[in-house]
Amino acid sequence: MPQREYEITIAADGTVELNIHGHKGKSCLDVAKLFEGIVGEQKSQRLTAEYYEPEEQVHFRIDQTH
Repeated sequence: MPQREYEITIAADGTVELNIHGHKGKSCLDVAKLFEGIVGEQKSQRLTAEYYEPEEQVHFRIDQTH
């Protein structure tokens, strides 16, 4: 399984920057949408070379504890 990394930076003004690494093809957009539900609406996006690579199948599992 490829290594996946999610880098989240929260600036002093409250803006959030998310960098997604390790997802090939459009699966990165699914991950971005997942994080959007956590940190708020996406204002802009920049696609990397990984976006243009052949897609891979990704399954998500989210466990939430109270």
